[in-house]
Amino acid sequence: MAPLQKRAWYGLVIGVVWAIAIVVVFITKGGITAFPEDTGMRLLLDALFIGGLIVYLVMLFLTRPKKGQAQVTMDERDRVIMGRAPVVQLWAVIISLVVWMIALTEFYWDEGQIPVIFPSLIFFSTLIVSTVSQSVGILIGYWRMGRNG
Repeated sequence: MAPLQKRAWYGLVIGVVWAIAIVVVFITKGGITAFPEDTGMRLLLDALFIGGLIVYLVMLFLTRPKKGQAQVTMDERDRVIMGRAPVVQLWAVIISLVVWMIALTEFYWDEGQIPVIFPSLIFFSTLIVSTVSQSVGILIGYWRMGRNG
């Protein structure tokens, strides 16, 4: 397995675990209605968001090519895959933002505004979608290359 492919698997696992942890905390702590009153919940969610980002960045740092190994670890196939992966990432981010926009405007139309929690949720969910979809884009690239080559 290529180093880039391993990194993509690590990123996918981190992103999925990160998202599941946030959803579990959200559900067990009472969801959107508990957010304004529960400072502990807000701090725990902030810690999960920031902690997940730090774990992802540490994984990127630990799996980066070592000095002088860049030519060995990234071949032409990897470069093609890395060139195409951002397309998957961009579409995933756009689709997630469209879903947020439609859901929130329809649900909160009569109130005329969304609760304060949602801009934070939109931002952090976009980070998670971006990290997971980049990994998915890389893995799709390897799958297609393996299938065609």
